Amino acid sequence: MRNQQIILLAVPGVQLLDVSGPLDVFAEANRLLRRPVYRLSVMALEEADVTCSSGVRLRADQLLSQAADHNPHTFLVAGAPDASQRQLSAQQRAQIVALCQRSQRYGSVCSGALLLAQTGLLNGKKVTTHWACADALAMQLPDAQVEADALYVADGPLRTAAGVTSGLDLALRLVEEDLGRELTQEIAANLVMFFQRPVNQSHFVRKQQTSLAGRSALQAMQRWALANLAEIKGVEDLAAHMNLSTRHLTRLFNQALHIQPGAWLERARIAQARTLLENPALPLKTIPAACGYRSADVMRRAFIKITGMTPSHYRKMSIPAEGA
Repeated sequence: MRNQQIILLAVPGVQLLDVSGPLDVFAEANRLLRRPVYRLSVMALEEADVTCSSGVRLRADQLLSQAADHNPHTFLVAGAPDASQRQLSAQQRAQIVALCQRSQRYGSVCSGALLLAQTGLLNGKKVTTHWACADALAMQLPDAQVEADALYVADGPLRTAAGVTSGLDLALRLVEEDLGRELTQEIAANLVMFFQRPVNQSHFVRKQQTSLAGRSALQAMQRWALANLAEIKGVEDLAAHMNLSTRHLTRLFNQALHIQPGAWLERARIAQARTLLENPALPLKTIPAACGYRSADVMRRAFIKITGMTPSHYRKMSIPAEGA
Protein backbone atom coordinates (compact mmCIF):
# COMPACT_ATOMS: atom_id res chain seq x y z
CA MET A 1 0.00 0.00 0.00
CA ARG A 2 1.46 3.34 -1.05
CA ASN A 3 1.46 6.51 1.04
CA GLN A 4 -2.17 7.59 1.46
CA GLN A 5 -3.25 11.09 2.45
CA ILE A 6 -5.78 11.36 5.29
CA ILE A 7 -7.39 14.80 5.75
CA LEU A 8 -9.58 15.82 8.67
CA LEU A 9 -11.54 19.06 8.36
CA ALA A 10 -11.61 21.01 11.65
CA VAL A 11 -14.13 23.83 11.90
CA PRO A 12 -13.87 26.56 14.57
CA GLY A 13 -14.95 25.11 17.91
CA VAL A 14 -14.08 21.57 16.82
CA GLN A 15 -13.92 18.88 19.50
CA LEU A 16 -10.21 18.10 19.66
CA LEU A 17 -10.68 14.34 20.19
CA ASP A 18 -12.73 14.15 16.97
CA VAL A 19 -9.50 15.15 15.20
CA SER A 20 -6.71 13.75 17.36
CA GLY A 21 -8.37 10.39 18.07
CA PRO A 22 -8.58 9.13 14.47
CA LEU A 23 -5.19 10.66 13.61
CA ASP A 24 -3.52 8.78 16.47
CA VAL A 25 -4.92 5.49 15.17
CA PHE A 26 -3.47 6.13 11.72
CA ALA A 27 -0.18 7.34 13.25
CA GLU A 28 0.08 4.12 15.25
CA ALA A 29 -0.20 2.15 12.01
CA ASN A 30 2.73 4.15 10.62
CA ARG A 31 4.76 3.52 13.79
CA LEU A 32 4.14 -0.23 13.86
CA LEU A 33 4.93 -0.65 10.16
CA ARG A 34 7.95 1.68 10.45
CA ARG A 35 6.97 3.52 7.30
CA PRO A 36 4.56 6.36 6.43
CA VAL A 37 1.62 4.35 5.13
CA TYR A 38 -0.61 7.30 5.97
CA ARG A 39 0.19 10.98 5.38
CA LEU A 40 -1.86 12.87 7.96
CA SER A 41 -3.06 16.46 7.80
CA VAL A 42 -5.66 18.82 9.24
CA MET A 43 -7.64 21.24 7.08
CA ALA A 44 -9.37 24.41 8.30
CA LEU A 45 -12.20 26.45 6.80
CA GLU A 46 -10.73 29.94 6.58
CA GLU A 47 -7.97 30.46 9.18
CA ALA A 48 -5.13 28.06 9.91
CA ASP A 49 -5.38 28.61 13.67
CA VAL A 50 -8.47 26.76 14.91
CA THR A 51 -9.65 27.23 18.49
CA CYS A 52 -11.13 23.96 19.73
CA SER A 53 -14.12 23.64 22.05
CA SER A 54 -11.68 23.05 24.93
CA GLY A 55 -9.88 26.33 24.21
CA VAL A 56 -6.81 24.55 22.84
CA ARG A 57 -5.57 26.01 19.56
CA LEU A 58 -4.90 23.73 16.62
CA ARG A 59 -2.70 24.72 13.67
CA ALA A 60 -4.09 23.37 10.40
CA ASP A 61 -1.85 22.22 7.56
CA GLN A 62 -3.98 23.75 4.81
CA LEU A 63 -7.19 25.65 4.17
CA LEU A 64 -10.33 24.47 2.44
CA SER A 65 -9.68 27.04 -0.27
CA GLN A 66 -6.64 24.93 -1.23
CA ALA A 67 -8.78 21.81 -1.60
CA ALA A 68 -8.24 21.68 -5.36
CA ASP A 69 -4.56 20.89 -4.67
CA HIS A 70 -5.39 17.68 -2.83
CA ASN A 71 -6.63 14.23 -3.82
CA PRO A 72 -6.92 12.51 -0.42
CA HIS A 73 -7.45 8.83 0.03
CA THR A 74 -9.74 9.57 3.00
CA PHE A 75 -11.49 12.83 3.91
CA LEU A 76 -13.38 13.21 7.20
CA VAL A 77 -15.30 16.12 8.71
CA ALA A 78 -14.78 16.39 12.47
CA GLY A 79 -17.60 17.44 14.78
CA ALA A 80 -18.13 20.43 17.06
CA PRO A 81 -20.57 21.05 19.93
CA ASP A 82 -22.17 23.89 17.94
CA ALA A 83 -22.25 22.04 14.61
CA SER A 84 -26.03 22.33 14.37
CA GLN A 85 -25.73 26.14 14.43
CA ARG A 86 -22.89 26.41 11.90
CA GLN A 87 -23.92 27.12 8.32
CA LEU A 88 -21.39 26.46 5.59
CA SER A 89 -21.25 28.89 2.68
CA ALA A 90 -22.18 27.76 -0.82
CA GLN A 91 -18.51 27.91 -1.79
CA GLN A 92 -17.45 25.82 1.22
CA ARG A 93 -20.12 23.23 0.46
CA ALA A 94 -18.94 23.00 -3.15
CA GLN A 95 -15.30 22.63 -2.05
CA ILE A 96 -16.19 19.86 0.39
CA VAL A 97 -18.23 18.04 -2.26
CA ALA A 98 -15.28 18.21 -4.65
CA LEU A 99 -12.93 16.84 -2.00
CA CYS A 100 -15.28 13.98 -1.21
CA GLN A 101 -15.72 13.12 -4.86
CA ARG A 102 -11.94 12.96 -5.33
CA SER A 103 -11.50 10.77 -2.24
CA GLN A 104 -11.72 6.99 -2.17
CA ARG A 105 -13.48 7.31 1.20
CA TYR A 106 -15.15 10.26 2.89
CA GLY A 107 -17.32 10.84 5.90
CA SER A 108 -17.65 12.38 9.33
CA VAL A 109 -16.92 11.98 13.01
CA CYS A 110 -19.63 12.74 15.59
CA SER A 111 -21.65 15.89 14.83
CA GLY A 112 -19.53 16.44 11.74
CA ALA A 113 -22.38 14.57 10.02
CA LEU A 114 -24.55 17.68 10.47
CA LEU A 115 -21.98 19.69 8.53
CA LEU A 116 -21.46 17.07 5.83
CA ALA A 117 -25.25 16.80 5.47
CA GLN A 118 -25.33 20.40 4.21
CA THR A 119 -23.54 19.27 1.04
CA GLY A 120 -26.30 16.88 0.01
CA LEU A 121 -23.87 13.95 -0.05
CA LEU A 122 -25.74 12.14 2.74
CA ASN A 123 -29.15 12.22 1.06
CA GLY A 124 -30.52 8.70 0.75
CA LYS A 125 -27.54 7.24 2.61
CA LYS A 126 -27.21 5.08 5.71
CA VAL A 127 -25.44 7.20 8.35
CA THR A 128 -24.84 7.70 12.06
CA THR A 129 -23.85 10.53 14.39
CA HIS A 130 -23.73 11.26 18.12
CA TRP A 131 -26.93 9.96 19.73
CA ALA A 132 -27.82 13.48 20.93
CA CYS A 133 -27.70 14.75 17.32
CA ALA A 134 -29.50 11.82 15.70
CA ASP A 135 -32.95 13.39 15.71
CA ALA A 136 -31.60 16.67 14.29
CA LEU A 137 -29.78 14.77 11.54
CA ALA A 138 -32.90 12.75 10.72
CA MET A 139 -34.89 15.98 10.37
CA GLN A 140 -32.16 17.47 8.18
CA LEU A 141 -32.02 14.29 6.06
CA PRO A 142 -35.57 12.92 5.70
CA ASP A 143 -34.43 10.59 2.90
CA ALA A 144 -31.47 9.16 4.84
CA GLN A 145 -31.42 6.15 7.15
CA VAL A 146 -30.02 7.50 10.42
CA GLU A 147 -28.69 4.66 12.58
CA ALA A 148 -28.87 6.36 15.99
CA ASP A 149 -27.58 3.27 17.82
CA ALA A 150 -24.52 2.50 15.67
CA LEU A 151 -20.93 3.39 16.58
CA TYR A 152 -19.95 3.60 12.90
CA VAL A 153 -21.65 2.99 9.57
CA ALA A 154 -20.31 2.28 6.09
CA ASP A 155 -22.35 2.97 2.96
CA GLY A 156 -20.32 2.69 -0.22
CA PRO A 157 -17.43 5.16 0.05
CA LEU A 158 -19.22 6.98 2.90
CA ARG A 159 -18.08 6.36 6.49
CA THR A 160 -19.73 7.98 9.51
CA ALA A 161 -18.90 7.62 13.20
CA ALA A 162 -21.01 8.28 16.27
CA GLY A 163 -19.98 10.43 19.22
CA VAL A 164 -16.42 11.58 19.87
CA THR A 165 -14.44 8.47 20.93
CA SER A 166 -16.16 6.38 18.27
CA GLY A 167 -13.95 8.26 15.82
CA LEU A 168 -11.25 5.88 17.04
CA ASP A 169 -13.53 2.92 16.29
CA LEU A 170 -14.07 4.26 12.78
CA ALA A 171 -10.35 4.79 12.24
CA LEU A 172 -9.67 1.21 13.35
CA ARG A 173 -12.17 -0.07 10.80
CA LEU A 174 -10.51 2.01 8.06
CA VAL A 175 -7.08 0.63 8.97
CA GLU A 176 -8.54 -2.87 8.97
CA GLU A 177 -9.88 -2.27 5.46
CA ASP A 178 -6.45 -1.13 4.30
CA LEU A 179 -3.98 -3.25 6.26
CA GLY A 180 -5.82 -6.21 7.75
CA ARG A 181 -7.12 -7.41 11.10
CA GLU A 182 -3.85 -8.50 12.72
CA LEU A 183 -2.24 -5.06 12.55
CA THR A 184 -5.48 -3.39 13.62
CA GLN A 185 -5.73 -5.62 16.69
CA GLU A 186 -2.18 -4.64 17.62
CA ILE A 187 -3.05 -0.95 17.24
CA ALA A 188 -6.07 -1.38 19.51
CA ALA A 189 -3.96 -3.16 22.12
CA ASN A 190 -1.30 -0.43 22.05
CA LEU A 191 -3.90 2.31 22.42
CA VAL A 192 -5.63 0.33 25.21
CA MET A 193 -8.98 0.26 23.44
CA PHE A 194 -11.42 -2.41 22.30
CA PHE A 195 -10.73 -3.81 18.86
CA GLN A 196 -14.51 -4.00 18.61
CA ARG A 197 -16.49 -2.48 21.46
CA PRO A 198 -19.01 -4.83 23.10
CA VAL A 199 -21.55 -2.00 23.27
CA ASN A 200 -23.41 0.32 20.95
CA GLN A 201 -24.55 3.92 21.42
CA SER A 202 -27.60 2.95 23.46
CA HIS A 203 -25.22 1.96 26.28
CA PHE A 204 -24.33 5.63 26.67
CA VAL A 205 -27.70 7.30 26.07
CA ARG A 206 -29.01 8.72 29.31
CA LYS A 207 -32.60 9.49 30.29
CA GLN A 208 -33.14 11.91 27.39
CA GLN A 209 -34.50 8.95 25.42
CA THR A 210 -37.66 9.02 27.58
CA SER A 211 -37.91 12.80 27.84
CA LEU A 212 -41.38 14.31 27.84
CA ALA A 213 -42.90 15.76 24.69
CA GLY A 214 -46.25 16.68 23.20
CA ARG A 215 -49.27 18.48 24.57
CA SER A 216 -49.60 19.00 28.34
CA ALA A 217 -52.09 16.14 28.86
CA LEU A 218 -49.75 13.74 27.05
CA GLN A 219 -46.80 14.98 29.12
CA ALA A 220 -48.81 14.43 32.32
CA MET A 221 -49.54 10.87 31.25
CA GLN A 222 -45.85 10.28 30.50
CA ARG A 223 -44.88 11.53 33.97
CA TRP A 224 -47.46 9.19 35.50
CA ALA A 225 -46.19 6.29 33.41
CA LEU A 226 -42.54 6.86 34.35
CA ALA A 227 -43.53 6.87 38.03
CA ASN A 228 -45.67 3.73 37.76
CA LEU A 229 -43.89 1.41 35.33
CA ALA A 230 -44.14 -1.53 37.72
CA GLU A 231 -47.95 -1.42 37.65
CA ILE A 232 -48.49 -0.65 33.95
CA LYS A 233 -49.29 -3.77 31.96
CA GLY A 234 -49.39 -2.23 28.49
CA VAL A 235 -50.60 0.50 26.15
CA GLU A 236 -54.18 -0.08 27.27
CA ASP A 237 -53.26 1.26 30.72
CA LEU A 238 -51.76 4.39 29.16
CA ALA A 239 -54.90 4.97 27.14
CA ALA A 240 -57.17 4.33 30.13
CA HIS A 241 -55.25 6.87 32.22
CA MET A 242 -56.14 9.53 29.62
CA ASN A 243 -59.68 8.19 29.07
CA LEU A 244 -58.86 7.55 25.42
CA SER A 245 -59.02 4.61 23.07
CA THR A 246 -55.72 2.96 22.20
CA ARG A 247 -56.22 4.09 18.60
CA HIS A 248 -56.60 7.74 19.66
CA LEU A 249 -53.56 7.47 21.96
CA THR A 250 -51.52 6.01 19.11
CA ARG A 251 -52.49 8.94 16.92
CA LEU A 252 -51.43 11.43 19.62
CA PHE A 253 -48.06 9.70 20.08
CA ASN A 254 -47.42 9.63 16.35
CA GLN A 255 -48.26 13.32 15.99
CA ALA A 256 -46.32 14.57 19.03
CA LEU A 257 -43.43 12.12 19.43
CA HIS A 258 -43.28 10.33 16.04
CA ILE A 259 -43.26 7.00 17.88
CA GLN A 260 -45.76 4.26 18.74
CA PRO A 261 -46.89 4.30 22.41
CA GLY A 262 -45.78 0.69 22.81
CA ALA A 263 -42.26 1.57 21.63
CA TRP A 264 -42.17 4.58 23.98
CA LEU A 265 -43.24 2.39 26.89
CA GLU A 266 -40.59 -0.22 26.04
CA ARG A 267 -37.88 2.44 25.97
CA ALA A 268 -39.09 3.81 29.30
CA ARG A 269 -38.92 0.34 30.86
CA ILE A 270 -35.41 -0.26 29.52
CA ALA A 271 -34.23 3.18 30.71
CA GLN A 272 -35.54 2.27 34.17
CA ALA A 273 -33.85 -1.12 33.99
CA ARG A 274 -30.52 0.46 33.09
CA THR A 275 -30.74 2.84 36.04
CA LEU A 276 -31.51 -0.01 38.43
CA LEU A 277 -28.79 -2.24 36.96
CA GLU A 278 -26.24 0.47 37.69
CA ASN A 279 -27.04 0.12 41.41
CA PRO A 280 -24.94 -2.87 42.63
CA ALA A 281 -27.03 -3.15 45.80
CA LEU A 282 -30.12 -4.25 43.87
CA PRO A 283 -30.42 -8.01 43.16
CA LEU A 284 -30.88 -8.76 39.47
CA LYS A 285 -33.99 -10.82 40.15
CA THR A 286 -35.88 -7.81 41.56
CA ILE A 287 -35.37 -5.54 38.55
CA PRO A 288 -37.79 -7.01 35.94
CA ALA A 289 -40.86 -6.56 38.15
CA ALA A 290 -39.77 -3.06 39.15
CA CYS A 291 -39.77 -2.11 35.46
CA GLY A 292 -43.12 -3.73 34.69
CA TYR A 293 -41.87 -6.97 33.11
CA ARG A 294 -43.70 -10.17 33.97
CA SER A 295 -40.50 -12.23 33.93
CA ALA A 296 -36.72 -11.93 33.74
CA ASP A 297 -36.74 -13.62 30.33
CA VAL A 298 -39.13 -11.05 28.84
CA MET A 299 -36.94 -8.20 30.13
CA ARG A 300 -33.81 -9.94 28.87
CA ARG A 301 -35.18 -10.19 25.32
CA ALA A 302 -36.30 -6.55 25.31
CA PHE A 303 -33.01 -5.40 26.82
CA ILE A 304 -30.96 -7.20 24.17
CA LYS A 305 -33.16 -5.76 21.40
CA ILE A 306 -32.65 -2.16 22.54
CA THR A 307 -29.12 -2.17 24.00
CA GLY A 308 -27.48 -5.05 22.16
CA MET A 309 -26.41 -6.83 25.36
CA THR A 310 -27.87 -8.83 28.24
CA PRO A 311 -28.82 -7.15 31.54
CA SER A 312 -26.04 -9.02 33.37
CA HIS A 313 -23.46 -7.91 30.80
CA TYR A 314 -24.70 -4.33 31.08
CA ARG A 315 -24.26 -4.46 34.84
CA LYS A 316 -20.70 -5.75 34.49
CA MET A 317 -19.89 -2.96 32.00
CA SER A 318 -21.49 -0.27 34.16
CA ILE A 319 -20.15 -1.12 37.62
CA PRO A 320 -16.37 -0.90 38.17
CA ALA A 321 -14.76 -3.96 39.66
CA GLU A 322 -13.62 -3.67 43.26
CA GLY A 323 -10.15 -2.19 43.50
CA ALA A 324 -10.35 -0.76 39.95
